Amino acid sequence: MAFRSHLLRPFDLRLVSNRLLFVMVGAIGLLSGYRWLGGEDVDVLWAAPHAGLVWALTRELDPDHDWSALVAGAGAGLWFVLGRPGAPVVTILGLMLAARVVVSTTGRRPLPTDLITMALVAVAISYTATGWVAGCGLALALYVDDRLAEGNNQVAVLASIGGALGASVVATISGALPKQAPDIDPVAVAVVGALALIAIIRQPATPLALVDSRMRFSIPVERLHTGRTLVGVLLFVASALAGEQASMLYPLAGAMALALITAELSRH
Repeated sequence: MAFRSHLLRPFDLRLVSNRLLFVMVGAIGLLSGYRWLGGEDVDVLWAAPHAGLVWALTRELDPDHDWSALVAGAGAGLWFVLGRPGAPVVTILGLMLAARVVVSTTGRRPLPTDLITMALVAVAISYTATGWVAGCGLALALYVDDRLAEGNNQVAVLASIGGALGASVVATISGALPKQAPDIDPVAVAVVGALALIAIIRQPATPLALVDSRMRFSIPVERLHTGRTLVGVLLFVASALAGEQASMLYPLAGAMALALITAELSRH
């Protein structure tokens, strides 16, 4: 039986923006390899995956513009190549999937297998503090998506509850959550908090991007607004839990900032 999913979409290499993604990730990969051969820690090789995932996250937050994702992805990759701390890839993955579910950039309703898979992903990525935030956010996204669709999907509700509970169990067992309030990075928390607040109070321009190859309809503006709000709030909570390591979220904050900037540019 062929695997089916309504949360995945084919990667069309006929699009220039998608080909540029490979160029960008390849360049970041070469730079990180050069740095590693020059004596940098092996962790620098995660720069290319970071660049690709931040690109994917930005595409969910700003579906109308290709350039913002390329800029955000390249910035995240260079940030990592230069030896700056980066968020765990599972955290970025969880945020990207949460945004995709809520914004519904595939244009199709999640299948029961999609909902169960997303709940399992939410559990699996919660072995770090920021991963737990992303995991709980992904679980919440399943419920929010069902509410936005004005549905009453019991599988979505159960997957949401199961994902959130499972994520918390994994975070507790792995010791991911701090036993006392961490010393926060006030600058990082203030920057991410300001972006989250803007995402909440500023409604984006009506999206023009068409989704679902069968029906070809635009993304509802309330979904885009809700998706940006969710990711902004999750980043804010993650920045508080990350403590003095909150600067690792700057590339993700940059992706959010680019999405918000393009929203303002689209108004003119």
